Amino acid sequence: MELKLNIYEGRKVAKTYTAESLDLSFGVIEDVLDALDFESMRSGDKAELGGMIVKCKDQIKPFLMDIFDGLTAEEVRHTRTRNLVEVFRGLYEYAVRELGAVGSKN
Repeated sequence: MELKLNIYEGRKVAKTYTAESLDLSFGVIEDVLDALDFESMRSGDKAELGGMIVKCKDQIKPFLMDIFDGLTAEEVRHTRTRNLVEVFRGLYEYAVRELGAVGSKN
């Protein structure tokens, strides 16, 4: 799975960072799962996930900078919430799938 994060200048995409979820460390996935309370989400609603991301904004920047090589704190300020929602939804789905696969093999 490929994750993409767009950096904007005004309304225009100025730069796009990509990361392969296979390259993510377990620590990053664990931190994301701990910071965002996916279990309490009622329906997987994007607005609800967006609200969680905003509440965890101080934790989110370091996660994003770990995930997307070369990303700066200033660039994180120029992302869109909807793009962050898609990144974290992708991370969650990846974590659940990978951890479930490991658990089913044991």
